Amino acid sequence: MAARMEDLAWMVSDSASAWLHGRDDGRFGGYEAFYRAAYKAGPDGFDLEKLNEDYSAWVRERPSRLVSALNRPIVARALIAFLAVWIGAQTVPHAAGYAPKTTAGLLVAVFVGLRIFHRQRRKGRI
Repeated sequence: MAARMEDLAWMVSDSASAWLHGRDDGRFGGYEAFYRAAYKAGPDGFDLEKLNEDYSAWVRERPSRLVSALNRPIVARALIAFLAVWIGAQTVPHAAGYAPKTTAGLLVAVFVGLRIFHRQRRKGRI
């Protein structure tokens, strides 16, 4: 248990130092919010040792920041757009080598279709 408290003491001093220097990493603020919520819930039976164990379990259960960032819809849209551009960049030159006029016609049709699709979406939002 003493090792956990030492780890916590290091985290608090390191995070507080970072906060004072303008480089807050959020660890101290997260622990403080957890502490305050637990204290407000029941100051009579408040146990700091149990709180620290609960906080440690809570942190372990939460997904990492990287997973949270990758799970956002904008990342999925960007990945799909990147994949579409990459496939297009690989496919169009080969198709243009075999049938240039057909490829040009398909590209014009795709761009006109995208324009119509986006115009209809904008009208639907307004």
